[in-house]
Amino acid sequence: MKALKFKLNRNTLNQIYISYMRPHLEYASVVWDNCTQYEKESLDKLQYEAARTVTGLTRSVHLNNLIKEIGWVSLSDRRLIQKLIIVYKARHNLLPEYMQALFPPLVGNRNNPYMLRNNNNFVTVTRRTQLYSKSFIPSAVSEWNNLDDDIKNSSSLSIFKYKLKQKFKSPIVPSYFHVGDRVLNVMHTRIRNFCSNLNADLHSNNLSDSPNCRCGQPIENAEHYLLQCSQFTTQRIRMFHATRPFHTLSVHTLLFGKSSLSDEDNSTIFIAVQNYIKDTGRFT
Repeated sequence: MKALKFKLNRNTLNQIYISYMRPHLEYASVVWDNCTQYEKESLDKLQYEAARTVTGLTRSVHLNNLIKEIGWVSLSDRRLIQKLIIVYKARHNLLPEYMQALFPPLVGNRNNPYMLRNNNNFVTVTRRTQLYSKSFIPSAVSEWNNLDDDIKNSSSLSIFKYKLKQKFKSPIVPSYFHVGDRVLNVMHTRIRNFCSNLNADLHSNNLSDSPNCRCGQPIENAEHYLLQCSQFTTQRIRMFHATRPFHTLSVHTLLFGKSSLSDEDNSTIFIAVQNYIKDTGRFT
């Protein structure tokens, strides 16, 4: 993927990871999810590296910004979802008999004359060691018992999966974050996430001694570069002409779009910003 970082667009790289790479990180994950925290973090680091490749962001980007920019569900949440899906199948006798027999009985299936609120819960598995408590059946049963009743009582597997997807919802990445030439899109994305070659970003990431702009102003940040710098007045006028229907423009609109506008209109703004980046030659 790194070799293709600037040759393929963001959508294609994103699909390569989801279709061909992530399955290797998740194969039989319900079995080995009791691995050590160090091993889980090692897998997370692989996903973060892939996310930086897809988005074009650098290692200096804040992890929270990276997660919002890429919009992937964490590997730990995805493993938990797979566990809960198997427990749902066990609850509704959708598993092969040899797997069904591994699960403890439901609270409501015991000889109990009362209608309890936790009748859809499984009987807690007795465990004496920490190692066993983290293994698949005990940990999956505990997660199921802690799940909201509305999700547990789903009438079908597809509805259950949908509700889980809503519970473990990932950040929504607007479609216009993907538009434009790949190199210009990467530069735009880096400015949005404070890891560009603007002097203020370099200074905050301890990569430059000074945040000063070459025009003499004390801080060269995104707002200064896009809206104020005297070196790029002509290029800025062209950008304003291209976005005239959407004025007035703020630096937030130029970097993140505007919720009141359609995806098509936001794409027009993003293309204009990327043309501005190209015309200024600031990052060449």
